[in-house]
This record gives sequence, structure tokens and C-alpha cells, in this order.
Amino acid sequence: MIADSKKKWFAYALLLLVALGFRLFIALRLPNDEPDDGRVYSQIARNVLEQHVYSIESQAPYTPTLIRLPGYPLFIAAIYSISGHGNNTAVRVVQAVLDTITCALIAWVVFEWSRKRWATMIALALAAVCPFTAIYVATILTEVPTNFLAVAMVLTATFAFKAAVRKRALVWWIVTGLLAGTAVFFRPDSGLFAAAIGLTLMISSLRKFREATLQAAIFSLAFCLVLVPWTIRNRRLFHVFQPLSPAHAEMPGEFVPRGYLLWVRTWLDDQRYVSPALWAMDTRQIHVEDFPARAFDSKEERDRVAALFEKYNHPDGDEAEQADDQDDSSGDEEDQPEEEPEPEEHPEPADTNVEMTPEIDAGFAQIGQERVAHSRLRYYVVLPLKRAMTLWFDTHSQYYPFNGELLPLEDLDHDIHQQYWLPLFAGLTGIYTLLGVIGGWLLWRSGYRRWLLLAALMIFLRLGFFATLENPEPRYTVELFPFLILLAAAGLATLLSTDYADSL
Repeated sequence: MIADSKKKWFAYALLLLVALGFRLFIALRLPNDEPDDGRVYSQIARNVLEQHVYSIESQAPYTPTLIRLPGYPLFIAAIYSISGHGNNTAVRVVQAVLDTITCALIAWVVFEWSRKRWATMIALALAAVCPFTAIYVATILTEVPTNFLAVAMVLTATFAFKAAVRKRALVWWIVTGLLAGTAVFFRPDSGLFAAAIGLTLMISSLRKFREATLQAAIFSLAFCLVLVPWTIRNRRLFHVFQPLSPAHAEMPGEFVPRGYLLWVRTWLDDQRYVSPALWAMDTRQIHVEDFPARAFDSKEERDRVAALFEKYNHPDGDEAEQADDQDDSSGDEEDQPEEEPEPEEHPEPADTNVEMTPEIDAGFAQIGQERVAHSRLRYYVVLPLKRAMTLWFDTHSQYYPFNGELLPLEDLDHDIHQQYWLPLFAGLTGIYTLLGVIGGWLLWRSGYRRWLLLAALMIFLRLGFFATLENPEPRYTVELFPFLILLAAAGLATLLSTDYADSL
């Protein structure tokens, strides 16, 4: 019996070493400084240490900011304070360790849900080799600590659900609320995880409504307490009530082109158009030819959009150039492309001068409202479903050297071996999804519906929220893979009898 126990712990330790080795390899051999957000987080961390101010500025005056929540910058600052300012290699190594701990937490949750060691081992193995989450140890982005905190709060919520003593349950709900609030300090959309836990508590405890209401209140209070210092700071410095970061990363009073964003939401359902439609805004010219035919309901609407982009591209009013461009973009209805074009590359002048003004934004708002009125089904149902599919069924190869789109196959870059890697990653996405679906069905059939409800809400609240936004970037769904693993392993645990499972 003792020998069997030693073998099990040896297997756990071996899987954890595999997880750590895989992540350290990625952190040290595939570092990625591409994301602009990473530079922002790093700059804030250096300013906190060197200038003692929470600012994104790289030179004086170091104006305070509220466009990023403090969790991740302070996490980086803590590492910089030990390893040296700007030492992103140390950040990546720490993230590799933290993500390995997340793998262990996933296995722990499965054990608490199933009490079967073989299922725990399956969960640990699936988490250890998951390439979709592992790659983020190589970036200066919030995904690694967000995954850790999301799984940790599921674990503590599990302890709270299973607690036989009321006082112990309340303590665990306080811990869960504090973890949820801390997670929001890393990513504001982590509040969706807190909502999933709260909904699970209320739905699964309808027969004990008063007790569930007390527990939910304690959980919510602990969650809100974490946000109080940041909210007070923003009120004192900026005279606004801002417990989270602004939705569009804007400072108080800063112009946000909400009309243009509305127009984009009426057609954008593919990440390939995120960069030309959104990240190009106020940095380079945007042309009507960059967008697919589905962005326009008629030739007249396309001409109106083209005219607005001409005003944006030429704010100084170069009438001759505008007239020439108008002639190029006009034409018969049948001239519009039948197939979706790839976003075009347009050579930019040496000194690009573009500006989205409130007047231009109002024009886009009117077109956007007309498009919504023309087909509310498309705007509220069809497009969110398409964006959800884009978010989920992606290769999830972001930040790997072979990152790219699987389709069309003829466009794969053979120099970086996309013809091998991208089908593999697409297949792995399908495998993890299929295992999660099977596990969820097995949990439902076996009566473990509270855990199914919790994992499903953790997944679909987040997926549903991002499906309503105008930027369907698949990296926002990487946090869902730990919950697919939970469903897969816990569901498979119901296939074997308790006696047999415990003997493994």
C-alpha cells in the first residue's frame, strides 16, 4: 500500500516536472515582446519603482493613469525589485512556475470533485501539456496570473460548497471573494468568473435560499472590498467613480469613437479585420477596400463609409486627392467583390496625418444605427454567434513562431512550417473541446450537476461577453481551457467504479 502511494506521488511529481520543463523551455526559448500591452505594463512597473507614480509615461512629467488596473503592473514591479528593473526574463520564469502551480490546482479541483486519483492524474496531464495556456508564460500579458486566480477561486468555492460547518463555509466564501477581487485587478473581465460562481451558488441552493443569500452577500462583500482602495484613488485623483479600468482604456474626458465602434460591431466577425478596423485607428490611414462586402448593405452605404474615411484620412482637406480616391472607390454594384478580400496593405506617407473627429464618428454612428435597425437578428444573434465560433474554433497559436490562420490552406507559410503546426493546433483545440463536452455530459448523467453548472458558467459567460464585442481575438478565450480540462477529467471519473478508481 505504501509502495502504491509512493508510485502515485512519483507520477504526480513527474507530471509537474514535465509541466515546469515545458513552460521554462517556452519562457526562455520563445520570448515574445510583440504585444503593445506588455510594454505598457512594463513601463508602469518601472515608474512605480523609479518615479513612485502609477504612470504609463516614459519621460517627465509622469502623469498618473487609470487605464490599466494595478494587479499585473505591481506583480511585474515586485519581480523587477528583486531581479532588476526591466528584467522580463525573470518575469517569464516566474510565470512559468506560476502556470505550473495552476496545473496542480486544476488537478486538485478534479480530485475534490471526483475523489479519484486517476482522474486527478488525467487532469494534471492535460493541463501540463496544454500548449494554448503555456505560451503565455513567454509574454508580458495578464493571462498566466488570471488563469491561476480563476482556478484558485474555483477551488476555494468548491471547499465552500462542500463545507459541512456553516462558519467554515463562510470563511471559504470570504477567501473566494478576495481571490475574485484580486483577479479583477489583473483583468477586469475576471468579474465574469465571480458572476459564474455567484450564479452557481444561487441556482444550486434554491432549497436553502436564505443561507445561499447570506453566503452570496459575504462573497460579494469580500469581492468589493478588494476594489475599494483603487476606487478611492481614482476618485481623489481624477474625480470619477472608476472601480475598474475604462472599457476603451481612455482617460477621463478623452474622446472615444463609439459611433465608429458601433458600425464595426454591425459586421466584424473575423479576427483578420481587427487590426485594419480597430488598431489602425488614429495611427494610419483606413480605406474602404480594407473591408469585406458584408460591411455594407448597399452601394450607397459603401459610398457614405468611403466618404467618412476620406475625411478621416485627409483631415486637412486635400480635395484633389479625396476626389481621386472617391473615383477609385466608386463603381457599379456588381464591382463589389464576391469573396471576402484580405485586408489590403496601403503604403503610408512618411508623415501620416489622420484623425477621427466627433463629426466623422457621428456619421458612423448613424450608419451603424441604420444597420442595426435593418437587421436586429443579424446584430444581436447572428454576429455574436459567428464571433463566438471565431473565438473558440481558432488554432490558438498566438505568440508561437508559426502563428497564423489555418484557412485557406494554400496560403500557409511553409517556411515556418505552418502546414504542420496549424492543423495540429486546430486538432488539439477540437480534442480539448470534445473531451470537455463528453465530460460535461457524463457529469450531467451522473448527477454531478453543480460542478457542471459551475464550469459551464465559467466558460459561457466569458465566451458570451466577448462575442458581443467588436474585437473577437481568440487570446481572450485561453482562460477557458482550464475549465474544459476540469469537465473532461471530472466527467471521465464517473466512468469507473469508486473501488477500482481508488486502486489506480
